[in-house]
Amino acid sequence: MKKRIIAAILLSAMLFSFAVSCGKSDKGNPASVTTAANADATATSADGTTAEVELQPELPEYDCGGATFTFLVRGPTFNEWESQDIGAEEENGEPVNDSVFSRNLYINEKYNVEIAAAGVGDPGASAKKAVQAGDQSYDIFMANTSESATLATQGFVYNLYDIPYLNLEAPWWDQQSVKDLSMANLLYFCTGDISIMCNDATWILMFNKQIAEDFKISGIYDQVKEGVWTFDQMIEYMELVSADLNGDGVISPKDDRLGFATHASSIEGLFFGADLKTTSKDDKDIPYIDMDTDKIVNVIEKANVIMCDTNIAFNLSSNKFSMSNCLTDLQPVFENGHSLFYGEVMQCIIRLRAMETNFGVIPFPKADETQERYSHFVHTTGCMVSVPLSSADTERAGIILEAMAAKSRYTLRRAYYDICLEGKFMRDVESEDMLDIILASRSWDLGYIYGWGGLFSAFSNCVSKNNTDFASKFASAETKAQTALDKTLSAWEENA
Repeated sequence: MKKRIIAAILLSAMLFSFAVSCGKSDKGNPASVTTAANADATATSADGTTAEVELQPELPEYDCGGATFTFLVRGPTFNEWESQDIGAEEENGEPVNDSVFSRNLYINEKYNVEIAAAGVGDPGASAKKAVQAGDQSYDIFMANTSESATLATQGFVYNLYDIPYLNLEAPWWDQQSVKDLSMANLLYFCTGDISIMCNDATWILMFNKQIAEDFKISGIYDQVKEGVWTFDQMIEYMELVSADLNGDGVISPKDDRLGFATHASSIEGLFFGADLKTTSKDDKDIPYIDMDTDKIVNVIEKANVIMCDTNIAFNLSSNKFSMSNCLTDLQPVFENGHSLFYGEVMQCIIRLRAMETNFGVIPFPKADETQERYSHFVHTTGCMVSVPLSSADTERAGIILEAMAAKSRYTLRRAYYDICLEGKFMRDVESEDMLDIILASRSWDLGYIYGWGGLFSAFSNCVSKNNTDFASKFASAETKAQTALDKTLSAWEENA
């Protein structure tokens, strides 16, 4: 049950609900579409050509009477991570902005509702404060992944399965996030086509095509497609290109050439890239600790080379060159041709639009060829969708949220994916294929997000300190992790 104090606050707040209520028809069935997960329908014309069919959510006619539907989002203080996917005042020629404007206009005309984005400096704290005060100003929260997880545990958001008209099996909801971020068949936050923030936060590799050409490295795309793009192959290329160009005996990211430029979050990139997680889930959707020590030690040995061998890699998070800023120190290493590979978030594809030398985009490598699939880390800076416990009307929240998500698949998603990344900023057709692989192989891990018992830290500390003593670190963390897992699970179930 929800905490009684919150329930009391909400009961009081509901007495002062919006003066303008939303009228609805008698159609009360949850939305549904019959399609494969994250897939789109196509239609074949008489001449044999196929075209994408825009799937429609089954929602009732609904008139919100001109009310404002407000998302709590990141504000301007977040710079490049400020929300771009909810509010747009007017068209300005930029594909993402214009797609948001078009989507919101469609929702406005169909449901007589104004879509608003309330940008704040601390979404997590603002969301908590709003619920505690019974403040119904916000209809949807879009805090980052860690903040969303905290809101779920503390009982400030609804189980999304309890929100009317949300069809979380529809393709406009990221099905891997729905699967990975649930626990005990409860889901308090997820992502989908309504937002680009988790796309921006997806961890990827970029490579300098000129350096690759100079060293006759020509088959990376084929290796990816054949499933043989591995840690060993990446290390081989890193060693091949690295050189002390000025002959001063020190490999410098400013003067010489390295195989890899990145920072500490590529440890997560390698962990998830090896298809590892701290937990798995049973047939009742209950998580349990699941870390294969032998496999992890093997991964650590390779990760130590990729992250810590200063003769072939530059790690911004631990360097002797007084460099610390991702934008002004790390990015120029790759941008100016001083590294073959660059490990960062997908947003960097857009940040590198001024780079003169062509670059390609590829998945993070597998641990070895026996690994079945590529796998990708989504940084917790990516925002999630959740419905506040102080919502004035959960039925309205479900209808507008579902409608916006569905329309976003054919507006915002297309603008971000097809126009911006593939058409405007990608440098070659092959990278477009790589993008498909990357976005189809993302995964989330609640054990990592919550930091249960320091399980992931046991791995990351081994890599950052260049040792392989994982077994003892895991042994000391396991009991604490189980206690933390159980506590989180109990909180989720109590808040349902």
